[in-house]
Amino acid sequence: MRPDNAVRRETARVAIGVFALVAVMLAVYAVIGRLSCPVALGGLYTGLLTVLNFFFMGLTVQGVTDRAAEKERTEQELADLTIEMKNRMKVSYNLRMIALFALLVLGIAVFKFDPLATILPVIFPTVVIRVLQIMEARRPDLSKGSEKP
Repeated sequence: MRPDNAVRRETARVAIGVFALVAVMLAVYAVIGRLSCPVALGGLYTGLLTVLNFFFMGLTVQGVTDRAAEKERTEQELADLTIEMKNRMKVSYNLRMIALFALLVLGIAVFKFDPLATILPVIFPTVVIRVLQIMEARRPDLSKGSEKP
């Protein structure tokens, strides 16, 4: 499946935010005198993994929405499809989380990345998404025209 523009755009936005937070994390490590190669590689490794995780989630959502929009359906067909798509999303989530966990363990145990620097970036996509939601909620609605107080 080829990613649509929305998946590419949102993945790029999340990637920029995640790697900005990885840079902040590495700067903090540098300030406290703990920056090392295992710290930097662990942060970059997990930053990349979380962006890939977000991308694959976007592809799954795209596939579900494309399938739902394929044709007209009866109410029963729509209800069955909804259950099927919810299950597909759950399976996708579970597989992505298992893969992410396994790759984190690999990074820490085999590649000897710093554990904290490797685990901390897992929360960065959530932080970025929340910040983007807040920014969009505060953005004035340009479709309404200008309003004077």
